[in-house]
Amino acid sequence: MWLDELTKLVGTLKERIEQHRDVLSGNETATRYALIDPLLIALGWDLSDPKQVQMEYNIGDGRVDYAMFSREDTNTPRLVIEAKNLSRPIRDGVSQSIAYCTEDGIRYFVVTNGRDWATYETHRPVPVTEKQIVDFSLTDPAQTSVMKMLWLWPGNFESGSPIMPVVPGRSASQPTVSSALQPPAAEPPSNVTRSDRGIPLDGFNPSSGGPRPAAVLFPDGTEKKIVKWNEVQPSVVGWLIGAGLLTAADCPIKSRGGRQVLVSTHPTKNNGKRFERPEQIGDVWIDLGKSARDHIEAVKSILKARNVDLSHVRVVTKT
Repeated sequence: MWLDELTKLVGTLKERIEQHRDVLSGNETATRYALIDPLLIALGWDLSDPKQVQMEYNIGDGRVDYAMFSREDTNTPRLVIEAKNLSRPIRDGVSQSIAYCTEDGIRYFVVTNGRDWATYETHRPVPVTEKQIVDFSLTDPAQTSVMKMLWLWPGNFESGSPIMPVVPGRSASQPTVSSALQPPAAEPPSNVTRSDRGIPLDGFNPSSGGPRPAAVLFPDGTEKKIVKWNEVQPSVVGWLIGAGLLTAADCPIKSRGGRQVLVSTHPTKNNGKRFERPEQIGDVWIDLGKSARDHIEAVKSILKARNVDLSHVRVVTKT
C-alpha cells in the first residue's frame, strides 16, 4: 500500500508541475511547498519536528534548506537537502555545497528542483561527478522513480549505512528490491487525508486555552503539520502559492470590510505602518502579529478571496 501511495503521489506531482509550471519555475518557496515537502512527508519525514528536520541549516559559509537527522544522532545531520526552483538545473553550485558538507562531516548531500533529484556521497575520494550515488526524476517511469526515492526513507539512515535502491529491470544480476527499504506496514504515510480527520475550516473557531493545532489538511490531500497557531497562515499561503492559486498580482488581499491587509507585496498596513510580525512567503508578505482566533479568521478570508471552499480545508488539533 505504501508503494501504491508513493506512485499515486508521483502522478499528482507531475500534474502539478504541468499545471503550475510558470509559478514553480520562478519561485523556490512555491516549489518547496508544492513539490518537495509533499514528497518528503510521504516518505516519512516529520517536517514539523526539529529533532528530525531543521530548516535553513547553516553549513560551512552557506546554508541548506533541509537538514535531516536520525534518532541516534541529533548533532550532525545524516543528510542535507538543497532546494531550487523548478527551472534551475540541479547541478549548479554542487561542488561548493559538497565541500561545505565535507568540512562539517555531513556524509550525504541531496539537491532537487522538485522534479529532478540527485544525491552525493560527499566523503568519497573521487571527483565530484563520481560522488553521485542516487538520482531520479518525476519524469522517469513511476516504478523507477519510486524505487529510487525509497533511499530517502528516514529508516534507511538509522543504521548509518543506507541501503542502495535496486530498480527492477536494470540488471539480471541485481537482487530484488530489498524489503529493508520499506517502513512497517502499520505505519501509513502521513500525508494521506482521511475524511474523518480534523474539523472543516468553515466551522472551526479556536478558543483560548483550547486544543493546540497539529495540522492543516488541504483539498488536494496535502497536509501541513503545525505546532503553533501562527504557523497556520504561512501554511495556507504557501499551499495557495504552490497550487498556483495565489501570486503577487492577486495582492493585496484584505479582511472583510477592507480594514486589514492580510496578504501584500509589501509588509505594510492600510495606514502605511509596518506589519507587527512580517513574514515573507515567496513574493508576498503576511502579518503574524495576531491571536489564534485572528489567525483562523485571516486564513478564512484569504481562502475565500482565492475561491477555495472552506469546507474542504480541515484543521486537526491535538487531543
